[in-house]
Formats: sequence, structure tokens, C-alpha cells
Amino acid sequence: MKIMTKMIKVNINVGSIDPKDGEEWANEIVNVYADMEVSDVKTTGNSISFMAGLSGMDDTTPDDIKQKIDEYLTMNEAFTVQNISCN
Repeated sequence: MKIMTKMIKVNINVGSIDPKDGEEWANEIVNVYADMEVSDVKTTGNSISFMAGLSGMDDTTPDDIKQKIDEYLTMNEAFTVQNISCN
């Protein structure tokens, strides 16, 4: 039986960002974290949203994803974050 990856909805409100840069930033996470999966990336001038999960994990929590995103933002701070929600 194949374990499905549990996906968490991520919304990041930012000060201001070029939507193309936001999309590249979100897609780049998978190159930093080999176990991370990202899909359904949507960006606007002040937000980035996507689905994120940890490969093969069906018990991933929103806190697990938020921790990875906080860590990634520390390494690659491409914009000013106003709020992050994971659910």
C-alpha cells in the first residue's frame, strides 16, 4: 500500500513581491528539502499560497510545514513576511 503525502495549505502574506519571484521562491523549496512536495502555487503582488507536504508522510502537521518554511525564510529571505498560516 502506497502512503499518500498529506498536503497542508500554506498562505504567506508579504509586503510586496513580483508574483514570478514568489512562484520561483515557492518552487525552490523542493530543491532545499528533498522530502518536501509543493503544488498548486499561486502568487499575487502581496501573497504566496501553495500546498506543501513531506513525501510519503500521512501524519504531517501544519507545525511541521511552518517550521520548514520559517527555516527556509531564514536561509532565503527574498521578501518581508507579514504573516504565515498553515492549515
